[in-house]
Amino acid sequence: MNCIIVDDEELAHHVMEEYISRVPFLNLVAHCYDIQESVTVLHNNKVDLIFLDLNLPNISGIEFLKTFNKLPDVIITTASDDCAIQGFEMDVKDYLLKPFSFERFLNAAYKSYNFTNNKKLLNESASPLKEAFIFVRSNNEDVKLNLNEITRINALKDYIIIHTTNRKLIVHQTMKSIMEKINDEQFIRVHNSHIVSLSHLQSVSKNSIMVGDERIPVSEKYKPYLQELIDRYK
Repeated sequence: MNCIIVDDEELAHHVMEEYISRVPFLNLVAHCYDIQESVTVLHNNKVDLIFLDLNLPNISGIEFLKTFNKLPDVIITTASDDCAIQGFEMDVKDYLLKPFSFERFLNAAYKSYNFTNNKKLLNESASPLKEAFIFVRSNNEDVKLNLNEITRINALKDYIIIHTTNRKLIVHQTMKSIMEKINDEQFIRVHNSHIVSLSHLQSVSKNSIMVGDERIPVSEKYKPYLQELIDRYK
């Protein structure tokens, strides 16, 4: 999910950027220090989520919410809870009272993430054909891969290796671009160099997971996301 920070305090930007970097499904697009900056960014970029401070110069966050009828998801971040009711009346996803912990931040981010994915699933269910495959370029051929056959993907310098139930393919592509191609609900990134299929995940330990006969490392950055997925099925 592409997100932006709208806040006039430099410290708030540093804290939020660090939190965002620890959440695999969040991608920070821009830092905005006033409403005008945010309007420009929203006009020029696809943004899914706004972390919005209410106490901004010239135009407050509440006035901003009142002015625009169609906005991405909004999570309010502020040092005062005076406008909490107004914020929720405007359908914000959550209200974070500064200072807030990473755990509280992650919980708020998941509210937006789950809402967005639910909308995506509804749209897909209404579609006559759901794509259950992708094409990748390997050995000068466009190769069709069924998503349910992919067990894991790992990075190898400027290439990726796609492991399926019956073969391996070396593809000149980045981890980020392949993750955008495949179904987010079926696949999870557990490390900068590893993506795994939840369907083929066999066990989870403190710092690694088993996929088939392979033990895959799990980095600290991706642990909260993995744990959240596991908790859903407990």
